[in-house]
Amino acid sequence: MSSAGLKTDLALARQETAELRRERDQLKGVVRRQLGQQLDQVGTSELVARVDELTRQNTELTATVDALQRSNIDLQEKLTEAEDDLQAARTSLRRMIRTQQPSPPAGT
Repeated sequence: MSSAGLKTDLALARQETAELRRERDQLKGVVRRQLGQQLDQVGTSELVARVDELTRQNTELTATVDALQRSNIDLQEKLTEAEDDLQAARTSLRRMIRTQQPSPPAGT
């Protein structure tokens, strides 16, 4: 992949991570409000089941965020490696160009 492609992937991963965090925070707020409203209306067993479901969803979202963060780190490492490779290729090309240039005539 090109350096620009890796940078784009990294930016997209960061954006998706931020969006997931915002969505998670919004969902937490919604759940808190709904639980507060339903507390008097819902029986204890139903409430426990709902809390278990919300806990499961929270675990899934946390796992998704963790996976995206790992992906982000991997992309950053790949980008750094690609940039290093590009710099090495440029250096090598400069050396090749210098060695291929004819020597200037002795009288000039």
